[in-house]
Amino acid sequence: MKLTELIIAVKEQNLSKDQLENYRNDMSSIYAQMQLEMADLEKQEALFMGRLEGSAISRKIAWKTTEAGQRLIVLKRYCLATKELLNSLKSRLYSIY
Repeated sequence: MKLTELIIAVKEQNLSKDQLENYRNDMSSIYAQMQLEMADLEKQEALFMGRLEGSAISRKIAWKTTEAGQRLIVLKRYCLATKELLNSLKSRLYSIY
């Protein structure tokens, strides 16, 4: 299941304990995959920064305009949203137990 599908599915109020646990597991897996991809992109960013001349700000802006830099921006926001949703799922599960 994709992250956007999970976000929509988790919005439903009347989910069973098993459904909540499955969504939590799926979301945790996606979160871990995004973290691994971010690690690779951050390594690329470090190498990119080391190759360029100029100020740190100009190098950072140059990185953010690359395809990999854009992907890193998106992943950072997706990870924040996913983390919040995971916390929400955990709270919902604790209220059932």
